[in-house]
Amino acid sequence: MLTKEIRELFEQVPTMALATVDSHGIPNVSVIASKKIIDSETIWTIDTFHKKTLDNINQNGQVSIALWKDSLGYQIKGTAKHYTEGVIYEKGKEWILKIKPQKIVKGVIEIKITNIYHLTPDYNLAGEEIN
Repeated sequence: MLTKEIRELFEQVPTMALATVDSHGIPNVSVIASKKIIDSETIWTIDTFHKKTLDNINQNGQVSIALWKDSLGYQIKGTAKHYTEGVIYEKGKEWILKIKPQKIVKGVIEIKITNIYHLTPDYNLAGEEIN
């Protein structure tokens, strides 16, 4: 699902917006900076400061990521799980501590991608799903 162009933008942007929603439909957005593409359908991000985000993920797991640079952007939708132990947690912690040795790792959020859409402000592309 992650094209070469999306992967390149993902690596270029320093931060992205991560949106969640609670069981009452109230949205929440947080900023993620510690992020990694695992494969074409999986993204990891590190939990250091999340509170409402984790509550929402634990309630329904539906997430949306917005990433953009200048006039190029994408929305990635998926299902998230939060890990505080086990293989995913240990591998995620090992990865981020190599890059940021002082990072506090409370958990690893794994996002399984379900859909990707254009955010590019173009009358023909905006909102179109990328297959």
